Amino acid sequence: MAEQGIPTAADVGSMYDQSTDLLSEVMGGNIHLGYWHSDEDDASVEQATDTLTDMVAERLGLSSGLRVLDVGCGSGKPAVRIAGRWDVHVTGITISAQQAETAGARPEVGENSGQVAFQQGDGMALPFGDAQFDGVYAIESFLHMSDRRKAIAEAARVLRPGGTLVTANPYQQGELDEREAEIVAANRRLFQIPPLGDAGTYVAHMENAGLKVVEVLDIGENVRRSHTLAAAAIRQATETFDDAFTEQLTEAADIIERFGDLPQVGYGIIVARKL
Repeated sequence: MAEQGIPTAADVGSMYDQSTDLLSEVMGGNIHLGYWHSDEDDASVEQATDTLTDMVAERLGLSSGLRVLDVGCGSGKPAVRIAGRWDVHVTGITISAQQAETAGARPEVGENSGQVAFQQGDGMALPFGDAQFDGVYAIESFLHMSDRRKAIAEAARVLRPGGTLVTANPYQQGELDEREAEIVAANRRLFQIPPLGDAGTYVAHMENAGLKVVEVLDIGENVRRSHTLAAAAIRQATETFDDAFTEQLTEAADIIERFGDLPQVGYGIIVARKL
């Protein structure tokens, strides 16, 4: 770990190398939270996580043939879904070698030959030239980056003028008492996350990078169910592991559930365009 408990890119990559398969199973093939329209919405986790993918994609202003970058592509499912539904080319990068291999091995990649590609890379130092993409999206990946200002500046750099950046991330809203702060700290340790920051900081980084923020959508209550369902699925998965790992998973499930219950944990979709 780097100083002051700030995870390095290697820390994040290692965490996802170890947890991608389990998280993908728990979250319906994706590795991000799901969106439910209301308390009465009975969508499955897979349907809800796909809905969040679509909400991000719809804000990119896509049309056939455009080139899109997925920063933190996870399992590769969002990139494949967006490429297929909007007829665009999606390049996905991830700091995790395991994720890059898993995403690249998806059967849909072959079916969408020329439309989807995956590689290992660092969102804070994108391996692409300036103005290469019509759209960039990052679903719960800037969350992990130790220098979010640099990561957003990199996303802006590779965008073409008029292109759109869409991010979806948890953030902190309001002060935490000692108990709440420890819950957040435990979740940060579990998932290799720097201090959460707030929505205003993301907006400021985008404006400083030459982007114009056009939407900040608070969907914290719509995604909150994800934590409860993920915790339940992880507890159920413990039945297939040995006692030592079961104890670790049970503790992780408890942390995830307590974190999701905190009203100070918000979640937003932020949309910005390159001037």
